[in-house]
Amino acid sequence: MAGTLQEDLRTIQTGGVTLELTGNKKYQVFIIAFLVVLAYLLAYYFQNILKTSQIYTHFFYIPIILSCIWWRRKGLYVTGALLAMLLLGQLTYFHNAIRVDDWVRALMLTIVSLLAVGLSEALAGAKKQLADSEIRYRKIFETTGTAMAIVEEDTTISLANSEFESLSGYSKEEIENGKSCLDFVLEEEQEKIRAYHHTRRIAPERVPNRYEFKFVTRNNDQRDILAAVDMIPGTRQSVVSFSDITEMKQTLKRQKELQAQLSIALAKVLSGFIPICASCKSIRNEENRWIQIESFLHEKTEADFSHGICPDCAKRLYPEFYSDEQGQGRSG
Repeated sequence: MAGTLQEDLRTIQTGGVTLELTGNKKYQVFIIAFLVVLAYLLAYYFQNILKTSQIYTHFFYIPIILSCIWWRRKGLYVTGALLAMLLLGQLTYFHNAIRVDDWVRALMLTIVSLLAVGLSEALAGAKKQLADSEIRYRKIFETTGTAMAIVEEDTTISLANSEFESLSGYSKEEIENGKSCLDFVLEEEQEKIRAYHHTRRIAPERVPNRYEFKFVTRNNDQRDILAAVDMIPGTRQSVVSFSDITEMKQTLKRQKELQAQLSIALAKVLSGFIPICASCKSIRNEENRWIQIESFLHEKTEADFSHGICPDCAKRLYPEFYSDEQGQGRSG
């Protein structure tokens, strides 16, 4: 975008009319010089050949407007040169005072040149803001830490950051304006993603902004990707971020497998007949030793125990404490 603003053609839009002016400076001086000389010749023709003080000054607006747009305030020198030629010509060829009409023409040319300077400086300021904004957003786009791309209406990727390069295995030169976003989608999922892409530009509320799909790299490796998509306001473009969740899904899968294995192991350990003492509740293990039930469960499950005493056992073991409490309750 910034490069386009510095091309040899500069576009100015005023009132819905597009005016394209050459921006190549080596031709600007030649064009203005040619137009100024032509304006002098026209003035000479009217004043010296036709012997009339009525000069066709409409032609003067062309070099004035062009010079003020191209050179901004420096273009006022061209306006001054043309006004001096206009007014001095009247005095030189007709030897009379400058008329009111001449002053009005000079005033109009001055106003037009000032308006052109103002317009040119406003455009230059807007151009600078646009370039600064682009630099700022490009920096954010590049340093976000996530693979990102801007996708056109026809699914072409027009801009990709360095993280997308790393994810895809392609260079920016190969990706930008050369690859479709569907080129990186597993063939079985392409129709779904294509439908999301086109529906988002018609009825965005009908498609998800976040979804998972299989991303195919240059080496035909498949990665699990969580895509977050949104439209760029005022355009038909969408911006997409690609989060690689392959390792996370693999970790979750391994975790589920370990949980399943643990459940099976516990079921095997704690299933069937377990020899237990009817009196002390000790358990006989595989080594034919009698151990406490806490030790047995700790060996099999790695669970730890905290010890307390239940109310029934407390009454049975320490009846004197409960008798005192009941007596205090009756006396109270």
